[in-house]
Amino acid sequence: MASRRLLHIIASLAGLGLFILLFYRLGPRDILALLRQIGWGFAGILFIYGAQLLVRAAALSHCLPDQSRPRFRELLRVRLIGETIRGLTLTGPFISEPATAWLIKKQGVKTSEAAAATIAEYVAHSFVSAFLTILAVMYFRQYTSKIKELHVAALVLMYGSTAYLAIAALVLCRRVYFIGSIAMALGHIPGLQRRIGGNLEQVRRMEDALLFVLRDRPVVLMRLMALEITAHALLILETYWAMISMRLNASFLTALVAEGMTKLANVALFVGATEGAYAVLFLALGLPAAAGFTLSLLKRVRSLAIGLIGVGILAAFRRK
Repeated sequence: MASRRLLHIIASLAGLGLFILLFYRLGPRDILALLRQIGWGFAGILFIYGAQLLVRAAALSHCLPDQSRPRFRELLRVRLIGETIRGLTLTGPFISEPATAWLIKKQGVKTSEAAAATIAEYVAHSFVSAFLTILAVMYFRQYTSKIKELHVAALVLMYGSTAYLAIAALVLCRRVYFIGSIAMALGHIPGLQRRIGGNLEQVRRMEDALLFVLRDRPVVLMRLMALEITAHALLILETYWAMISMRLNASFLTALVAEGMTKLANVALFVGATEGAYAVLFLALGLPAAAGFTLSLLKRVRSLAIGLIGVGILAAFRRK
């Protein structure tokens, strides 16, 4: 545990150093000028992203059994707290999603059902992410920068997304207990037997609940995917709104490519690295690298802001 914390601190400090380096190399004056240009446009970003969180809260609701489903207001509160954690820790979904499952459990939902609902909603969200990434890469390789290294990275993104969709389809169609198989394999490793062995039954119950949502209820799955498509459309709209607020010469298609190509950066990378990925992509799209850095920074700030504002409003409503 101590070594894990140390690695997290080192990664965070390295990311912060990269963030500061990028800020000065890309030009503090240009970045601050872009932030000033956005001005009240930031309220539009908060509104659009808030609507996206409402849609994802509704998607989360569809992943829970009817008999144990908390009120929508409570699920929205859970989603907002998760977004606050995401903004504060700067670690993407790695802490916020487990926190979401824990908060749902605190509403009286079984541990297996809370974990399954959180994973199911995130998996459905990532299905649409992967599909958008494939579309964005196809357009990017056809019509944008011919920098060889960027096209290789784009191909890796496309093939990775395709493989993810193919494996997910196979797991669902064949009803493969993928998580349980991994847990069982890890349970044979000396030192992990006692820790994992006692939890295999709980993992099995969680995976049964997960497959029940994503495989055994086609109507619910269709509604869930419709909500996730709506959520991603709002994210593209948010990116487009931010671009035109910065007075960039960008179309809605450019926003779709930017959003699709940075899905992995938003999920897997820490502070600093994400800003760098945005800067390189914007440069390849013929836009200022400083604008890409600014957009990534805006996304971090709005996650924290909308989470804090939303939790405050719900807390005040609860007191009344």
